[in-house]
Amino acid sequence: MNDEITEILETAMFKEVSSSATYRRAAETTSDPAVAALLRELADEEDVHLAMVKNLKLDQITKSSRFSGLVQGLKTTEHLKAPDELPGADLGETLLFAIRQEGTSVAFYTSLMGLFGSEALKNLCQALAWQELAHKARLELLYERLFYTEN
Repeated sequence: MNDEITEILETAMFKEVSSSATYRRAAETTSDPAVAALLRELADEEDVHLAMVKNLKLDQITKSSRFSGLVQGLKTTEHLKAPDELPGADLGETLLFAIRQEGTSVAFYTSLMGLFGSEALKNLCQALAWQELAHKARLELLYERLFYTEN
């Protein structure tokens, strides 16, 4: 089981590093200061996620009960098309891209939960999914505030 936990943690760390690098690279190429600031903030948050995953202790995973009450996504952006790349994206497109990325991570960790019989591994996957879902919900709230305001 320790090998499986190590593999999940390494995969999670790779996903966080990759996301951070994607956001930082895009921040360097945009000419829009608001988009660049958002991208740097997203990259910083991915770095925080990375540190959290790195600092997870095995006994925290195995002794905790299943995490309950996952944060629900707002789903206000599910019908909107996100760009496939960040270069050239405006603020709204950047948010949609990030929301889609977080949703993909949630789905990845949630699907992993079904692969393991071990409660510890399910707890780990659910904790990682929750972390990504909370990030997605925060981005959805920001998108809603910026682009779905009442007249």
